[in-house]
Amino acid sequence: MSGTHDSDGSPLPGGASPGAATPRALAPGAPAPGTWHPRPEVARDIPAVRRINLAAFETAGEADLVDALRRDPAAWLPGLSYVAEAPDGTPVAHALLTRCHVDGVPAVALAPCAVLPGYQKCGAGGAAIRALLQAAREAGERIAIVLGHPPYYPRFGFAPAATRFGILPPRSWPDEAFMALPLDGSPPPRGTVRYAVAFGIT
Repeated sequence: MSGTHDSDGSPLPGGASPGAATPRALAPGAPAPGTWHPRPEVARDIPAVRRINLAAFETAGEADLVDALRRDPAAWLPGLSYVAEAPDGTPVAHALLTRCHVDGVPAVALAPCAVLPGYQKCGAGGAAIRALLQAAREAGERIAIVLGHPPYYPRFGFAPAATRFGILPPRSWPDEAFMALPLDGSPPPRGTVRYAVAFGIT
């Protein structure tokens, strides 16, 4: 359940994706890698975050998912929704962590992630994700979960959740696409992941 357009993606069966959709081509004139400014979302970013998700995905599912998660106090974690700005200050990428659980142990789910089509494949999504994961570490989160493209997320330290950590998906998802990243150095919890209600995964 997370999707960037640098990137990744793995739509959930029958609905919004914990991972990203298929990346689109990079438009000419996008900034070079290393010029992004990742930061926490603030209230004025909410319309821009929705625009990013609407533009990055083929349907409004991910944009609606972000709005639903934002309304759920059991899922939304203040400070763990990040945007990456272009040099002119325009938010062009978004990455989100919300509360999930591994059996009864709190964890965070990375989803969705999105980049405006004209800024894909030049590091904006990666900048947002790296800063977001560091913010989660500093907030004391224990482990992050993602469902996404296997070639993309290992660059951030993610590894297959079931075979590596004994963390199981709530549905039958490919082992290589369902990944986990320990954040605090402690032994990861074992069990089945339970996502926030907005994901519609039972």
